[in-house]
Amino acid sequence: MHYHSPSRALTKNAGFTLIELVVVIIILGILSVVALPKFINLSEDAHVSTVAGTGGAFKSGINLARSVWAVRVGSGPAENLPTFGDGEEGEMDFNAIGWPAQHYFTDDEASPQLDNVEDCISVWETIFAGNEPSVSNSTSTDETDYKANYISPNQCRFDYRDNLNLSISYDSRDGSVVIDKDPNS
Repeated sequence: MHYHSPSRALTKNAGFTLIELVVVIIILGILSVVALPKFINLSEDAHVSTVAGTGGAFKSGINLARSVWAVRVGSGPAENLPTFGDGEEGEMDFNAIGWPAQHYFTDDEASPQLDNVEDCISVWETIFAGNEPSVSNSTSTDETDYKANYISPNQCRFDYRDNLNLSISYDSRDGSVVIDKDPNS
């Protein structure tokens, strides 16, 4: 009968060989290379979903405002039309074909037009009834969710701060709202 000492058996199975460690490191490296793009895509998908949701809400607000104009006015331009509540903050100015053009408390414009970046910001803030999602002029240094740009004629583009390839465009000539995945294309 042959007897092995316990210390010799433990020593034999006490660790990994260098080859085993190298194989594990290679497998972990391959997994990280395969998994990392999936995590990056999840982040990109989250940004796209955020802009798509905001764009959908903006389009719904534009359509609701148009419906209010159609019921209360029906044709031609309108100024200071109570659209979202009874207060001044919910009033909207409509262009001659009934699309939201601006939000100002004045009565001196015969036919309101969306014709500058301040008009774009005022429509956005009235549609969303406040500061969320936040918007500012594209030249502003404010940290807002979206940066407004006026695009002639009668169009706005709202660039998403966290991914400048994502934006929402509004055309007051036909009421269209488009989610752009690349505003430069």
